Amino acid sequence: MIKSERQRYILFQIIKEEDFQIDRQEILRSLWQSVWRYFGMREANKIGLWLLELDENFGIIRCSDKTKEIIISSLTFIKELKGKKLILSPVKTSGTIKALKKVKNLINNRIFVKNEK
Repeated sequence: MIKSERQRYILFQIIKEEDFQIDRQEILRSLWQSVWRYFGMREANKIGLWLLELDENFGIIRCSDKTKEIIISSLTFIKELKGKKLILSPVKTSGTIKALKKVKNLINNRIFVKNEK
């Protein structure tokens, strides 16, 4: 009997120097380039990467449980997109999307409360 691969979900925060529109394809292209550059084609073939959600401040990526460290490292290596500086900061890894959405909502509520004061 073959065991199916377990999935992991990574919540990452998008920190931008300037306000600019982020494209889903640009994020994926930058992430794949980072994986290929720092880990090589052999590791890139094992990843099973999907960008599930993306908004102005956060994104959620699905990957294999065996390659989550590669994705987390690759996210931190990305320093610019479309010539604009940005940081993709991993926040939390989970086995379910539901848990990540709770964390995302908590962070959004804290940011909103801080901005009101």
